Amino acid sequence: MVAFIGLLVTIMAAPGPANANVWFARAGAAGDGTHASNPIGSSAALDAATKPGDIIVLLRREQPFDGGIALKKGQTLMGLSEGSHKPSITNSKGDQHGGHGVVLADDCKILNVRIERTKACAVFGLDVSGAHLLGVDVEEANQSATSTAIATNLLGSVPHGGMVFVTTKAGRVVENQVHQSTVMNATGLGIGSFALGGGKSRLVVRQTRAERGAAVPPFIDMGVVVLADGLASEASLEMADTTVGGRLGEQGRNVLIFACAQAKAAARIERSTLGAVGQDGLAAIIAHVPATVEVEISDSTIEKAGQMNIEGSILNVPPSDLARAGESVVSIDVKRCVIQDVGAVDGFRGDAQNIWMGPTVFDRGPFAKGLYRLSLTDSMVRKAYQTGIRLGNEGKEFGIALDESRYEVRLRDNTIMDNGQSEITISAAAAHVDARRNHWGRSEGITDKRIRLLEAAKRSQLDASEPLARPKETSKK
Repeated sequence: MVAFIGLLVTIMAAPGPANANVWFARAGAAGDGTHASNPIGSSAALDAATKPGDIIVLLRREQPFDGGIALKKGQTLMGLSEGSHKPSITNSKGDQHGGHGVVLADDCKILNVRIERTKACAVFGLDVSGAHLLGVDVEEANQSATSTAIATNLLGSVPHGGMVFVTTKAGRVVENQVHQSTVMNATGLGIGSFALGGGKSRLVVRQTRAERGAAVPPFIDMGVVVLADGLASEASLEMADTTVGGRLGEQGRNVLIFACAQAKAAARIERSTLGAVGQDGLAAIIAHVPATVEVEISDSTIEKAGQMNIEGSILNVPPSDLARAGESVVSIDVKRCVIQDVGAVDGFRGDAQNIWMGPTVFDRGPFAKGLYRLSLTDSMVRKAYQTGIRLGNEGKEFGIALDESRYEVRLRDNTIMDNGQSEITISAAAAHVDARRNHWGRSEGITDKRIRLLEAAKRSQLDASEPLARPKETSKK
């Protein structure tokens, strides 16, 4: 509570118009909104009365304020609770504000409100920067289970969901923040940031929960997604002290970091928990090469994914620039994390791996080529249903040529043990694995029986010398 109040004071202290007015609103009221005893009761009336920079105080009533609210530049929407109950907003109508609960504008703030059962997004921002969301609770957003009309190269249209931020203007740089909020049972995605057409976006998520929800067919089912699509587009996520999980369908992913068609996506994740999910805990994906994805994750737990707790992959869809097709980079840096129990959710147990990096067959043709970098330090990798760490993919499984991507892997001061068939599997001939100074569950180090070498891979690619006799004390327990 002290942290909440401190952050609230900081946000409210930001400069605003000196002539800002305060308006009051409550579902079903019939006043002019100039006093708490005489609140505005409709979305249309509120839109007509307010101007940029104004403050809107939403008063609680049992029924939610329907029709949504479209904020103007610099406005603040603040909910006034009764006890522990926040005032709520919904939008059951597709013809008002696009079916969204709150439509954002530049430099706006949403504080202490509940947004529930909206037809489209609970919160939607298009080419918006400077939005701060604090204490916003979203429940069952995207009742229509649909997407926007904004197109991407591979995923189809940007889906509706809980909180969705999209930038589409070349060269525009936007930043938006979500603090101490919850997104529960949103259809499609919980929280998403999309940089398209050369735009650049930064999303900050702290002390937030994004859990459960259904898919938008065929495969949009994500807790948190950051996507950069198109030449010069960039998207980044900074996430800390956050919990994501519970999307248990076969396409469920907790966190997706996606770069497509000469774009760059990045994420820094700290002190967070990625829990049970149908497919992947953290997925760093590239399509329409070249592109770049960089992920740093520290002091976190990633566990109980159906297929991969951590995945880095390049999809074999047609390149956006054939001459530069091999320039793609997937980089994942893990420090002081627990990565465990992959396969706990049924559906992919035959392929359940705590960490996997390699190309994915998404289309006809050979594997896409690129560079994979994995750094794993002071971490625990254990209890995979199949494999602890796997590098590469098998061409013969798909009737195509061998995996020719390069892999630069450094494993240091980790405990890697009790993983199904193997602690480490290599199926790429151009993988170099520096795995010195790790604990493998026994003082003598890893045995050949706990190493799987597939296709053209050789034992000389793995240096597992100088084993630790016991787990390093600095490794997260």
